[in-house]
Amino acid sequence: MSIFVIVTANATNVSATLTSSTDLAVLKEAPNGLPLSQYMSNSTPTPVSGSPFKTNSAQIVDHSGDNSTDGNIISLANGKNTYGSLWSTKKTFDITKPQTISAWMYFGSGNGEDDINSEGITFVLQNDARGNGALGAGLDGIGAYGFDKSTSSVFNTYSEKVSFMQNSAIQNSVALEFDTAKNNMYNSKNAPINMSSSGIPLVGTTFSQNAYDTQLGTTPPSSLGIPGTLTYGSASRYGNIAVIYPAFAGTYYQTSIDSNINSNYPGFDKATVMVHVDSQLADLTDYTDSSNNPVYWHHVTIDWTPAPSGSNIAKLSYAFNDITKEGLEKTPTTKTIDIDTTKLNATDNLVRWGFTGANGTSNLVATKLVAFDSIPESPTSDVSASITDKTLNKTIIDSSTDKTVSNGDDLSLNYNLNYIRGKESWKSIASKIKIPDNVTLKPDANENIATIDYGDGQSPTKISKDDIVGGNLQYTLAKELDTNNSSAKISISVTAVNEISSDINVKQAPASFTGTNSIAMTSSPAFTILAKKDYSLVLGTDKTEYDLLYKNENAGLSSNLNLGYSSNAPSDLKGSDIVFNLSIGDHNYTAAQDLSLQTGQTTSSTMDIKQLIEGAGDNFWDVFPVNSTQQVKVTAIDRTNGLVSNAVTYNVNVLPDKSLTLNVSDSLAFQNIHYGNQSTYLKRTSDFNLSVTSLREPWQLSVTSKGLYNSDNSLNKNMNLVYKKDNDSDYMNVSETPVIVATNNQSYTTSTTDNISGNWTSDTGLLLKQLGLSPVGHYTGTLTWTTSDVIGNN
Repeated sequence: MSIFVIVTANATNVSATLTSSTDLAVLKEAPNGLPLSQYMSNSTPTPVSGSPFKTNSAQIVDHSGDNSTDGNIISLANGKNTYGSLWSTKKTFDITKPQTISAWMYFGSGNGEDDINSEGITFVLQNDARGNGALGAGLDGIGAYGFDKSTSSVFNTYSEKVSFMQNSAIQNSVALEFDTAKNNMYNSKNAPINMSSSGIPLVGTTFSQNAYDTQLGTTPPSSLGIPGTLTYGSASRYGNIAVIYPAFAGTYYQTSIDSNINSNYPGFDKATVMVHVDSQLADLTDYTDSSNNPVYWHHVTIDWTPAPSGSNIAKLSYAFNDITKEGLEKTPTTKTIDIDTTKLNATDNLVRWGFTGANGTSNLVATKLVAFDSIPESPTSDVSASITDKTLNKTIIDSSTDKTVSNGDDLSLNYNLNYIRGKESWKSIASKIKIPDNVTLKPDANENIATIDYGDGQSPTKISKDDIVGGNLQYTLAKELDTNNSSAKISISVTAVNEISSDINVKQAPASFTGTNSIAMTSSPAFTILAKKDYSLVLGTDKTEYDLLYKNENAGLSSNLNLGYSSNAPSDLKGSDIVFNLSIGDHNYTAAQDLSLQTGQTTSSTMDIKQLIEGAGDNFWDVFPVNSTQQVKVTAIDRTNGLVSNAVTYNVNVLPDKSLTLNVSDSLAFQNIHYGNQSTYLKRTSDFNLSVTSLREPWQLSVTSKGLYNSDNSLNKNMNLVYKKDNDSDYMNVSETPVIVATNNQSYTTSTTDNISGNWTSDTGLLLKQLGLSPVGHYTGTLTWTTSDVIGNN
């Protein structure tokens, strides 16, 4: 099942074009990965003396199988006995900082056969002096470990010392292995591998012992100098994940061979077993999807957590099979492993990262492939999905225990994109979001079905229904994500639909977010749309009109509600988790109450609306402005049974608590003065209205004037405005000193008007007094009226 034509050469690297039609299909269906040539490379291997592993099969290819500088897939081993490594071109992995690598790996057919799946892939951090030419042994060395060499003599075959294996490995390194074949010397099918071209064992013939994964009956000593849980050999035949220190002497343990027990090892003196750290079973090659189809592409997320200050122990975490190629989130195989960073010998804290791989000896062996969603050079991003039931006022995530919604519920499909860290922004993010089954889009008045809220605080971006293509929302974000704009939330408005008499289980729906330098995937949570019900939740009230005194210190607003099920509800129906939704203009509020509901009974509830509004952080009087009538709509939600009640509407009339209004005419005219007219007081010749309207507000009214002026703006000192309250009162000059016109100490509970000018006669009220002869002319002036609070006697 080889993907590539095998090329035998003594050249530096080996590359070829994919030809197998079967595996062309596998590669054609590979996940979209990041372009790699600007980040990764390799060079001429420099093996130690005595090692036959002198070529490197690793290359960058595209989806057609061609070796390409624009390729986005690594081929590590492409034919029997091949092996290879590919590294970051520079030492870009800073072990003092958090790092994330997200990748897809292809091992083989998925049916657990060594002929097809061996040997495996490793993720390696290394500080080898050979740089991107670093390479270990093939076969069970998986391109990273030392060569487990034995050499034949006349009668026996002798193993090389541990130091040879240590030195033939990638130096100053730590590897996370994904081992697809258990190289176990106790397995009857397992045998040493003859490395000679003739295949005939002769004196001086070199063998690979092929026994690194052999489990022994003992445990490595804790004094070995490796943190973690240590075992000799690996945990599984067809799938094992573990940490290995390739160039550490303590990694290699040599045990004597009894040829009577190990008949496949006649004359061999020793076999070398590797110490594995935190070895764990994993579905590397025998994993199937929900339809029992083999899974070829396996996703892994690898996270690096730096050692804390004063420590050399960092942590490497992995989540394997955490997501499907379609983007559906799964329960992964996970582990966090302590890593001894001193074994990297990185004085500048910088190392190379990369992958190695190797194939077994069968002509059927599959190519080992890797594609990347994110690498240390690219931004680290994260996405998650949730569903908000806006009707039932709850949010559903993968771990929710309650994942039910009801027919007709308004839902929001939420996708949260987060920029975590990186040297550059997350660029040109193209979203492809599959709309889940059994929901319908809910456009707004402008035919928009979604919004994007960015973390920069700017107004949301609207997304049109025209961006739905083939059941997917396909939209490229207008903004990059970086440290200044680190998040984007896409919210799609839909309605749940279930018109049948049984519940509908809605499956996860994938979503991908593909940038030019980082790719992230997630899926909407699975949820259940409850069967449509022919009974209902009934909400009632005994009062729908309320008067509210604006800013009165004793003002409050509470509603009395009655709640129960319709008469045709099942006799055993009960509910307790009740939520009330209130809408007041553009304001929406939610109140949860633990009520006991059951068929045939009505339960009463009182809701303090003022307390609810203020508890949400709003100003009560901003919601209920003076001199307005506000509608308060209330619906009840029985979250236990997924029922939404009818709406009850209250009309709230907001009345002034106190008011004081002055009503005064705009103009006032007096008698004309003719020569010889010696009247002291001139009467009004125009109607003049003066009144004060008050509510719970004692008051005092005063007037001032700066006098009368002619057209030249000259003050007439021979005329003066005066005020006479009644026939028994004295005349008071109206000047810049306020004259008290009227006072009312009463605090009326209803709006009351005092008509002050209504009691004036022609000889009382405002008059004009002559103090002497005035020049001919037209005189005007201004009266300033002031009403003010006074302490009332109530």
